[in-house]
Amino acid sequence: MSKPVAPSLIHVPSLFSVVEPGVYRCASPTAAQVPFLATLNLRTIISLTPEHPIKPLLQLARSSNISFIHLGVTLWRPMTDWKPVRDEIVKATLEMMLDIRNHPLLILDPLGIHHIGCVVGALRVMQGWNFASSLVEYRAHSGPTKHRYSDEQYIELFDPDLINLPPKQYLPRWYKPEIDGPNEDDEEGDGDGDGDDAGQEQDQKMGGTASREVDGVIPGLGEATVPAVDCQRVDILMAL
Repeated sequence: MSKPVAPSLIHVPSLFSVVEPGVYRCASPTAAQVPFLATLNLRTIISLTPEHPIKPLLQLARSSNISFIHLGVTLWRPMTDWKPVRDEIVKATLEMMLDIRNHPLLILDPLGIHHIGCVVGALRVMQGWNFASSLVEYRAHSGPTKHRYSDEQYIELFDPDLINLPPKQYLPRWYKPEIDGPNEDDEEGDGDGDGDDAGQEQDQKMGGTASREVDGVIPGLGEATVPAVDCQRVDILMAL
């Protein structure tokens, strides 16, 4: 009698975990780990690494019509010494994460710790988490020896106003940002319009942030837009 065929083992990428429903994170996968990623029915993969992805991963993206967004090819080194990653990369990644048209979405970097840790930590700031809770999550992935204080400082000082949110109908259900309380100046105002003037000034500041976004096209998603940072299309990468 022929021996029964042993079931193939499932190889899960290092530090794979669920950030929120529809958003995953992991270290750069090996060829043996790519089949596991195929089970996630991904729509978007964001690579936060300067290295070119392995061919099996690109073949999965092509065969499954997954948009492969390769960030950080020329924007890798931050302009400010203390920052572990440039704001442009974090901004572009978060804006795609917060748009359900890109879900299910996977973020990866070489170790699955540092650049992803900064992005996810920044997301937690936007969600209203306190710094201690964000730090616990970061160190749960970095372990006791691989954490970086520059990553933690970036999370602590992250400015949510950098991020342009998509229209409300495209925000994930799990994204419920902290709502600020009433402004004390408005409560004490006498109704002479000073509060309205302050609100207009604030709107102008927010408009300055919004004006930084430049539209681009996500390969495989038609007219969906992403900020114009250093992205490489999957069809270009396949030729490498």
